[in-house]
Amino acid sequence: MRIDRSARVLSLVAAMTVSACGSVLQAPDGGTDSGGHDGGPGACRALDEAACRARTDCAVGTCAGICGSDPSFIGCYDRVNETAPPCPALAAVLCPAPCSAQTDEASCNARPDCRSTYCPNCNGGQSFAGCSPASAPMPASQCPAIACPAPCSANTTQASCDARPDCHSVFVDPGTCGCASVGCCAHFSTCAAGKAACTPPSTGVTCKIATPYCEGPAYVLSYTSNCYEGCVAAAACGVN
Repeated sequence: MRIDRSARVLSLVAAMTVSACGSVLQAPDGGTDSGGHDGGPGACRALDEAACRARTDCAVGTCAGICGSDPSFIGCYDRVNETAPPCPALAAVLCPAPCSAQTDEASCNARPDCRSTYCPNCNGGQSFAGCSPASAPMPASQCPAIACPAPCSANTTQASCDARPDCHSVFVDPGTCGCASVGCCAHFSTCAAGKAACTPPSTGVTCKIATPYCEGPAYVLSYTSNCYEGCVAAAACGVN
């Protein structure tokens, strides 16, 4: 009986030993994952930005961009057990003035990182309206509403035409009035835009009409780009 009892004790000890060995072998698989999904607090540090953002247990570390550029990714870290990696020390950087500080078209276009924006004007063209970063989306139209004046030709009297600094009155002198004073026969014909051109065009007069009669010195001939315009008061002539 003593031998049987000793054998049973030895069998029980052997079973406990085997059980303990089994527990040791299983520990690597059954251990606690203290660093999130992939094993340990340092797992996040090996990830790139995209993989880091996909992990709920990791956080993206960024540093402010230089001279207004976008923030840059500097590392990934465990949001519970670690702090964000420090940003590198940078020497003082002299950043250029923002594009919006360029107040004329030439200075804006001289900057490769800027682009000019334009708004329509009353002459059918466009005028410089501002300067924006070339990398930014094209801004939605922010052109102010403009009240363009009526064209000069809409003025049907000398008084209304002469009241417009951007227009000049054109006259016709039939030369048949028989009046005594110089220019007394000239009468208002139309209202034309800008200053009068009182010297012939550089390419010459190419139209086939008779030269208008203008009684000087009160009135002189004016020209279009290729023809005669009519008679104008000498004071209406622009610099030619």
